[in-house]
Amino acid sequence: MKKKCFWSLLTLMMVAMVSLSLSSCGNDNDEDGGGLGSGLKGWYTNLNDVAKQSDFNVINEAIDNEEVLSSYRYGGQIHKHIASYDEFIGSDGVYSDSNASFGRLRFTISNHINAIRIVDDTTLLFYSAWLYIDGRGSGDVVYKLHAGRIFGNMAYYGTPSYYTYAKVDNKLIVSNGDIYTVVDGGLIKDGSSAKWSKYDPAKRN
Repeated sequence: MKKKCFWSLLTLMMVAMVSLSLSSCGNDNDEDGGGLGSGLKGWYTNLNDVAKQSDFNVINEAIDNEEVLSSYRYGGQIHKHIASYDEFIGSDGVYSDSNASFGRLRFTISNHINAIRIVDDTTLLFYSAWLYIDGRGSGDVVYKLHAGRIFGNMAYYGTPSYYTYAKVDNKLIVSNGDIYTVVDGGLIKDGSSAKWSKYDPAKRN
């Protein structure tokens, strides 16, 4: 009877160990996939900086109305900047509204963001990313969004810079001199109050 109980207990222990091993493999795959990951691993950005579909409403209305954003005199003629898709999207697909010619719509959309991807216990990637029509940017897709009926799918693209870091208590000390405090669901850079929230770059917002 004791021998039977021993083998039953041994079988249960082996099943538990195999289950734990499979669970660990699943977590590793999630982290390697570049999504939310677990623990510190994953992507972070200041979500207040990224463009949202609602931000494009005023631009869409201006395009629909063929609004004159600005005008100037040159060569004895009046030249006008009229709101249109091509006025905001460059030949390479990048979005821009920073020139004075955009008039009241200047700086309507945040076309640049910074993001961090924590890869493992010692390495992180820092991205400076710019807004493009989806599929026309170069580098890695850092953040995806749907901008509405005129601009469609867009994405922030960037090329990473690699840094090492060390975690000391609740601080991340990065090799470029930056220090981040680990908070619930994100990071806060020393000297700032803005939270870099964890997000999934595979999800279109």
